[in-house]
Amino acid sequence: MLSKVDITGYRGFRHYQMKGLSRVNLLVGRNNSGKTALLEGLHFLTSGGDPSVLGEIAERRGEIAFSRPEPTVQVDITHFFHGHTIIPDAVFSFVGDNGYLPVHVKTILEKAAASGADRPNRITGLSLQIAVSGNKGDEPRYRISRDGAVDLELGPRYRGSATRRKRGTGNGPQVRFVGTDSVNTIELAEMWDEVTITGQEIDISGAMRILEPKLESLHFLTGLLTSGYFPARGGIVVGMKGQEGRVPLGSMGDGMRRMMALATSLAFTRDGCLFVDEIDTGLHYSVMADMWKLIIEKAVSSNTQVFATTHSWDCIAGLSQFCQQVPEHKATVAVHKIDSEIPNSIEFTGESLVRMVKGDIDPR
Repeated sequence: MLSKVDITGYRGFRHYQMKGLSRVNLLVGRNNSGKTALLEGLHFLTSGGDPSVLGEIAERRGEIAFSRPEPTVQVDITHFFHGHTIIPDAVFSFVGDNGYLPVHVKTILEKAAASGADRPNRITGLSLQIAVSGNKGDEPRYRISRDGAVDLELGPRYRGSATRRKRGTGNGPQVRFVGTDSVNTIELAEMWDEVTITGQEIDISGAMRILEPKLESLHFLTGLLTSGYFPARGGIVVGMKGQEGRVPLGSMGDGMRRMMALATSLAFTRDGCLFVDEIDTGLHYSVMADMWKLIIEKAVSSNTQVFATTHSWDCIAGLSQFCQQVPEHKATVAVHKIDSEIPNSIEFTGESLVRMVKGDIDPR
């Protein structure tokens, strides 16, 4: 479990440090303070420097470029570097602790040997190198186009390999990022396999009953998937007490899908890390304490480290309320105020959070 991390040259952070990381961490701060950027950066670190994570980040943010003459979507890598510019030897890096290997992303000036002993090597352009400390000799490079675009389509050699090397096993720890639009049906279905194998279906249904007490069961319409139809939000139905037939999950509001995404992701990320942007999205203020009960108790039982962001006072107050209801979990949580203009986050323990909320002091 991460207890601290040092960030250099990443997006809005020239140099930044987070300490006092706990089992469950809530990042707060004003708009454009870098909360989501930190969440994404920590996802990249804990995935062992998996290049596909950079692709996922760029896709969520719309930081993409189109190559010609054959149109292909590529990552506009310039925005990952501090100042939105890339030059030779530009670096952004993440250094954690407790078994997470440092990850360094660097631009390399590529040179080709010129013919003739009296002629200098010819510069051919820039490449992006992703280096995980301790894995020398196995560092992928990706050509950077003149407009800063990189093709991060990965072959089987590198997909997930950094995470496996870090743990020395073929099944490295699972990491998952849940954005503000939750998780699509295909991703939920993939995670549901793990939920089923580990016998956690009842836990997911129980979590969703926080919002709808009449819910009895949850089902995926696998025929839709096998027929080649890949619904973004459909393909999931629920059984309701006292009602014949099944009800599409989409008919029950965004909050139900959000709760399912949170509960399923927690089940999937056992011994790993879960990252949730705007964790309270779609959820009513009255269920905040129950939501945190689900998150914290499951994180502890499954050995998952959770990082989440919020702008909501209700979300913060709900966390404080749960800490008062279950005092032993005060040591399990931490709130971190983020501001890219200062060199480190400001940490508040669960005990401090309770005192602040009681005193109507806003940690944001």
